Amino acid sequence: MTKRRMQQLDLFGGFEPPDPPPPSAPIKKGREEPLFWIADIWLLRDYDASEASLLRHITLRKGLNVLWAPPTPEDVENRLGDGQITGHTAGKTTFCRMLRYLLGEQRFGTPRAQEKIREALPDGWVVATIVVGDTRWIVGRPFGLGLHPFAARGMSLAEALAERGRGGYQDFLADIRRVVMEPVPVKELPHQREPIAWEHVLPWLTRDQESRFAGLVEWRDPSSESESPRLVLDDRHVVLRALCALMSDEESEAQRRYEDLVLEKQGLEERAPRLADRAAEDRRRLARLLGVEDDTSDAGPLFAARFRETVARRKASVAAAEEALAAQALAVEQAEEAARQAAEACGVRVEALREAEARREEAKRGSEKKRDAEEAPVALPVRGLCSVPLEVAHAKGCPLAASHPAATPLTREGKKALAEAVMDAKRTLAEARAAQKEAAAEHARRRSAQSAEEKRIARERAAIEEVERLFGYMTTAEREADANTDRLAVVTDEVKASSERQAALRREQEEAEARISERFRDVVRALLGDHVEARVEVKGRRLELRVEDRGERDGAAMQTIKLLAFDLAAMKLSMDGYGQLPGLLVHDGPREADMDGRIYERLFLYARHLEESANGSPAFQYVVTTTAPPPKEMQKAPYLLEPLLDASKPEGRLLTMDL
Repeated sequence: MTKRRMQQLDLFGGFEPPDPPPPSAPIKKGREEPLFWIADIWLLRDYDASEASLLRHITLRKGLNVLWAPPTPEDVENRLGDGQITGHTAGKTTFCRMLRYLLGEQRFGTPRAQEKIREALPDGWVVATIVVGDTRWIVGRPFGLGLHPFAARGMSLAEALAERGRGGYQDFLADIRRVVMEPVPVKELPHQREPIAWEHVLPWLTRDQESRFAGLVEWRDPSSESESPRLVLDDRHVVLRALCALMSDEESEAQRRYEDLVLEKQGLEERAPRLADRAAEDRRRLARLLGVEDDTSDAGPLFAARFRETVARRKASVAAAEEALAAQALAVEQAEEAARQAAEACGVRVEALREAEARREEAKRGSEKKRDAEEAPVALPVRGLCSVPLEVAHAKGCPLAASHPAATPLTREGKKALAEAVMDAKRTLAEARAAQKEAAAEHARRRSAQSAEEKRIARERAAIEEVERLFGYMTTAEREADANTDRLAVVTDEVKASSERQAALRREQEEAEARISERFRDVVRALLGDHVEARVEVKGRRLELRVEDRGERDGAAMQTIKLLAFDLAAMKLSMDGYGQLPGLLVHDGPREADMDGRIYERLFLYARHLEESANGSPAFQYVVTTTAPPPKEMQKAPYLLEPLLDASKPEGRLLTMDL
């Protein structure tokens, strides 16, 4: 180890940490199985289960799985000499990328690595047995382009390949989503505004080796070109918190609900006096219209009863007036008929006077013509005219003489009679005109009285409608004020309940934070010693990891230790039955991230202790790839995966060939 690295990792002033203590006991009964785990991986040259097609068959187990590629196998230095890189190009990262590929990631390597693998194995496949809950899946994905992945339930490799079927892969992913994601209490990423999905969780469980284990939520380095979903920083922290039971949609929903209730309560409180004032003003106006005293002690049902009594009385008065108006209308009609009859009688008298005057004038003209005839000289007979004297012709019964104006002589008595007839006609005409005038005046008077009464009744009806409308406004205002008061009481209770629920959620949050901190502290102490303090803090939407030993400790190596400790703490938390971390964790070459060898060994020891403390089948699967040697007792089965990778010879590499 270089001097620089030793200085960086000398965190405790020369203190030699003791062996790691056992982790704390689970708070409650935990899981008995991981949510899913990988049992076998086959790397195939072709879509074929034969020995000729098989490149590699790697069997994994629940618990600790170490894929080791020693940098200097025993005979390498003798065979190849110094300077040979054997552990770093053996296929550890390719193995991790194949795991990620099987679990839904789009690529199984960088574009250049994929190109080389496809050139060497154009018909190659990676196939695995993956146990999801109680279901065993055979899952296969091709290296070549144009082929489709497949997945089959409850079959062996040979049976699944013999089916020659395609499809089912999306069913497999749906099964993982159902088992892992459906119970997660957070359903949406707040910044991305999209559902939290398995594709967002997989990068955390299978960190890039290229990320150098440098950041808690730095899961994919751009150089790996994985095409995993790119989330903003806060949403990646949401993924951690959601799967570690450090937050839930209920928490954010309760906060939003509380804020909404507080705003509603403020609005109700501001609205209450306005509604009360409006109801009081409507009541005052109504009292003025009704001509009653506005007594606030008489408000409510008593005022409403008094209003209804007054309105009913006024409506009865209007109804009586309308009934009387009907009789009055009949009298108007009768007066109108009398006026018409008087007018007709007046017309008759006018006609009689006219006739009397005409007779008098006619008699007068006849007398004048007779006088003129008597005074005129005798004239010769004129052709066409009768020369017989009028008196002789009249005596003889001549019809022409009877029609002559001067035929009937006007006596003094006749003249007197005609004059009296004219005077009588004038008198009766004057009487008729006086009667007509009186009848017209009576009709006009009655008509005016009727119109005035109709207007009075209309005004009274309008006034009643106005008070009824105002009463409606008042009752509406009172009803709204009462509803506002009732709602305010309900909202006040709901604000209190929401506040209490938030307090309960905060307590749950504090308990959840204490649980993850406890397990984080256990792992850190297992790696660094009992004298170290460690905790996980939730700051806003983000998690912060603190390690203290005579002050807070930081640096590149400590960042890696904190990150690995957090991942293991989250895995331990899920074993204890908290959160939704599925139990699978893949760390690709953590030793390469500048970690002290002694601490690195304790990482394996802690994982073994977790496995042994399970008292049966461990509820996790921890896959570690390494070039540095694990502890001696773990350099063998069941912890060590076969084969031991060796890049010094083609058959020692993962794909048994140089690429």
